[in-house]
Amino acid sequence: MLNDFLLILVKNDGNIVYDIFATSHKDLVNKYITPEDEKQKSYFKAAFVPKEGHRLDEVNEYVLRNAEVSYPLWFTNDIQNIAIANLKSIINSMIIKGRKQLLLHEGAILAGNAVVDELKHSVIFAMYDNAHVKLVDNSSEIQRMTDETFIDELCDNSKIEEVWGFAKIKEMHDYSKIMKIYGQGKVGKMFDNSRIVMLKGDANIMEMLDQSKADRLKHMSKVDEMHNHSVIEEMWDWTVVEKMFDQSRINYMDEESRVLEMFNDSTIEYMCGNAIVEKLYENSLVRKLEQAAKILEKKLKEE
Repeated sequence: MLNDFLLILVKNDGNIVYDIFATSHKDLVNKYITPEDEKQKSYFKAAFVPKEGHRLDEVNEYVLRNAEVSYPLWFTNDIQNIAIANLKSIINSMIIKGRKQLLLHEGAILAGNAVVDELKHSVIFAMYDNAHVKLVDNSSEIQRMTDETFIDELCDNSKIEEVWGFAKIKEMHDYSKIMKIYGQGKVGKMFDNSRIVMLKGDANIMEMLDQSKADRLKHMSKVDEMHNHSVIEEMWDWTVVEKMFDQSRINYMDEESRVLEMFNDSTIEYMCGNAIVEKLYENSLVRKLEQAAKILEKKLKEE
């Protein structure tokens, strides 16, 4: 998240202690601080963050945020200037605007027309403009995608925190996970237990396969197909699912939501508004249909 970027320790000579994989100041202290540092109180905890409304690649728009009660006496203007210069150098070293074949155990900020062929065991803190990643592999993480950024494949436990704007992900595999999609973000296909936690706005999933799961879909979100134990827990407004197979389940659908086909023990627990299910087969269960909702064809144990 932007508010957590970048966690650091500032030393009494202006040098910066940081690690892109650290999730807390405690991580940095335990790994890098010696008993002598503690005795001399030669560091303080801080974060280097962009000002409100600014991007991570806008190096001159960052501020140093102290995480302590007060600054130490040794943190003079001269030491502060050295620390800020070192911090700007760190951020500049992360920014990629051209092409890079591989990111391996690295942290990066992608902007402009940046292209990364492969991401392994790395963190992309943000993707802006027309940045493009071809393959996200091996437990990598992307914290934010926005603008018209693009990912071809998301594999092997990789994770995306937020997707905004017109950002697009072509495929998700192997337990990969997206936390939030807003605006008109789009996912082409989901496989192998991959999961999306929340979709809002005009977000769109084209296919969901192999126990994939979407927790919430809101507004005009749409899923074209779901297979193999896929689950959607909530659907609101004009959401549409065109096909669901293999014990797929929807817990809640509202407003003008619509399901065209459901097979193999699929379940809808509640439908409201003008929701329509055109076909339900093989012991599918619908517990409620209200207002103008209707089923055009059914083979059910219970209605």
